[in-house]
Amino acid sequence: MANNLKTHFSRVAGQVWTDSFYRPTPSDPIIGDVFYVDSVNGSASGPGYSPETAYATVEQALAVVNASSQATIYVAPWHAQTVATAGLAWNKAGVNIIGLGTGNMRPTFTWANTDSVLTISGANTYVRNIITKVSVDECVSMILVTGAGVTLDTVDFADNSGTGQAIQWLLTTAAADQLTIKNCFHVQNSAAGSAQKWIQLVGTDHTRIVDNTFIMTANASTSSHLISGSTAVVNCEIGRNKGCFLGATITIIMNLVTTSTGFIYDNKFFSGTSVATAAAYTCDACGFADNKWHDTVSTSGLLAPAVDTDT
Repeated sequence: MANNLKTHFSRVAGQVWTDSFYRPTPSDPIIGDVFYVDSVNGSASGPGYSPETAYATVEQALAVVNASSQATIYVAPWHAQTVATAGLAWNKAGVNIIGLGTGNMRPTFTWANTDSVLTISGANTYVRNIITKVSVDECVSMILVTGAGVTLDTVDFADNSGTGQAIQWLLTTAAADQLTIKNCFHVQNSAAGSAQKWIQLVGTDHTRIVDNTFIMTANASTSSHLISGSTAVVNCEIGRNKGCFLGATITIIMNLVTTSTGFIYDNKFFSGTSVATAAAYTCDACGFADNKWHDTVSTSGLLAPAVDTDT
């Protein structure tokens, strides 16, 4: 059942949906049906066609969405969901899940168990403008992407003031080709107790990780990497990322295994003293341009790897 997107919304309990929180723009991917989700005022029965009849969870809305219909699910400001042991499954292809609001009003998903996982298996799922965080120490791996063509846009990770740490934010399978991670802001000030591979790509093709900021205190281990390709990553683009990846004995910021290909450019990171210029970005057969790294405050970075010479 199709329905028209409203640009002005009302909401009870002193919290309102208004165009001061969100106004659709021409760039929004609104093609198919529109559904609404709101943990404060929504219900399991929905039917989700208006803010007044919103579902209570994203999964309830996904259950009624037609796959590959380019339906859009709008998630209310102040929406809150817990990712518990049973996990969450975003399993419908071709769906847009868009959080409304700005700053801390944005929808927040909190991982509450060490084995909590959000699995994104729906191909061509587009997720934008949500906050992810943990409320438990040593959350093993937060997001598992198994669908192709998934985009995570402004999917932030918020530090939980030392009351919880994640070991890994995202893991893929080899089926997660055309994955895009962009415009994200991640902060974790307390190191996890185990070696961290914050974003781990497993044999993906055509992955794009661009325009993100990572301010991380990571586990002090030679096995800790910000971006890791544990199986060859083919034709990737990793560019314009920046931030800190700190921890004693960390030796590599990005590590893509043998036969990985693509282009690594304009990344700028501050890291620990154990990182060597030649090893900061260890990405095998990838091309490099203008990546920088440094380990001393109040200094600008060094080109890493070394500057090329004519041959």
